[in-house]
Amino acid sequence: MHDDKPDPFVDDLLETSLKRYHGEEPRSGLEMRILAGIRSRERAARRRWLGWAVAACAGILAIIVLTLHFAPTRHRQPTPRAELSPEESGAHRAPIQPPQQQVRRVAAHHSRPEQFPTPLLLTEQEKLLLEYLSKTSKGDLAEETNRTDEAPVTDLEISKITIAPLEIKPLNDSQTELGK
Repeated sequence: MHDDKPDPFVDDLLETSLKRYHGEEPRSGLEMRILAGIRSRERAARRRWLGWAVAACAGILAIIVLTLHFAPTRHRQPTPRAELSPEESGAHRAPIQPPQQQVRRVAAHHSRPEQFPTPLLLTEQEKLLLEYLSKTSKGDLAEETNRTDEAPVTDLEISKITIAPLEIKPLNDSQTELGK
């Protein structure tokens, strides 16, 4: 039951409680403990972000190193040197040979077709179609494409569609109480 009149016992209890605790202060150091908790959460959040940043940098560095290691390198071909005859050079020296360089060769894909998309052999149906087109004149072909095998539709009647009105029956009392 709910009355509009307040209960005097509850009012008296509230009044005595307020008189008793109205001058109370929080324990000493509460503010410092709250601020210390906030600072520690901020430091933990910074450490989490730092960990993810280090992991991302390490991943990027690993990708760069692997790319540089496995990337095909192009070696510069030695340029031919102009050799002077011993009379022109003024000395009888042996010609200087350029150092032999090891060239890493990448196997070329010889199986790649020159035309893209690669033409395929004609299927049986495509061969028959080409044969039919070669034997048919343009006039006959135009006549065939315009002709329809269906009989022309005349005197087509569609009866009127009737939709009966819906009847919504009221629910009985036992169903309405369950829904509430």
